[in-house]
Amino acid sequence: MPAPPISVPAALPRITLTDVARQAEVSLMTASYAMRNHPKIPPVTRNRVQRVAKKIGYVPNPEISRLMHLLRAKRMTSYQATLAFLSFYQGPHATTHRYTADVIAGAKKRAADLGYSVDVLSVEHSKLGRARLTTMLRSRGIRGILIPPLPEIADCSQMLDWSQFSIVAATYSAKNLLVNRVMPHHQSNIMQALQQIRRRGYSRPGFVFTGDLVHRANSAYHAAMALYQQAGDFVPIPALNLDSTESAAVEASIRPWLRLHRPDVLLSVEDVVPSLTRILGRSYPEKTGICVLDHSGAGGMAGIHQLPAIIGGTSVELLAGQIVHGELGFGSHPCVTMVEGVWIAGNSIRPDY
Repeated sequence: MPAPPISVPAALPRITLTDVARQAEVSLMTASYAMRNHPKIPPVTRNRVQRVAKKIGYVPNPEISRLMHLLRAKRMTSYQATLAFLSFYQGPHATTHRYTADVIAGAKKRAADLGYSVDVLSVEHSKLGRARLTTMLRSRGIRGILIPPLPEIADCSQMLDWSQFSIVAATYSAKNLLVNRVMPHHQSNIMQALQQIRRRGYSRPGFVFTGDLVHRANSAYHAAMALYQQAGDFVPIPALNLDSTESAAVEASIRPWLRLHRPDVLLSVEDVVPSLTRILGRSYPEKTGICVLDHSGAGGMAGIHQLPAIIGGTSVELLAGQIVHGELGFGSHPCVTMVEGVWIAGNSIRPDY
């Protein structure tokens, strides 16, 4: 006896964006903008459209969303929006420090490729205040904010109304911001440096830090050194943290430290290198080498080039994606994108065996 036919329930009609627009009594374009949190749509309207979408069970079609993203990306070069590279400090370091300048240069190049104009702003928050700074940025047509490396650690949470902008930070120094960040891969970078000096027969490496570099590197430098020391590869030497990069201050701090601990290679940053080479004198680099942890990519020193221009460009790509998708303000689960640096060979340490 033949089996009875299997009845297949009819598929429910898919709820579309047109249904959302009709129920919310707005145009299809307004509904589309509202679902992407576009600042062109008033918050009251955005919230109403999104409530209707949730109520009637609207779920974006991933294939259509992908197609629209590709179409918008194709139009990017002719569509001009404005990004702000926003530093909360005024003064030379804010935008002209070599690393920061390279981050900004890489970001500006990628922004131009994607059709964005750029404002580079150094503001003094204490004089502007939250409301005034927010209004100033909005009046300039700024939709996305990139926070470049800051010269000091700062609590940035109340400096403006972040909910009105897409945000990416290229620094850990901007504290209490639940935003995506693009950073050097400090853990990988320091491991590369330590492997290179170990291969060259060094056994007494010493870190010479400046300011809040420990925090900027998320403690990765100390963690890597501790790992090698526990494995017996290196003699334990306490890191020297300098209060200033001025020559006299560096000399006053480092000479007694060198005599006491006798490191055979120093791992430090570019700002301190001229003082170190002068202090080491004839022992550099035959007896005491130098490895630069923030190499500029040029010159004869050995060290890690952190690729700041790539960090800047990657930051803009991430920021542009957030703008396209209408992602404003703080996220509940911010992510960190890490860019691995490259080893630069140089004559400031022994040649490779």
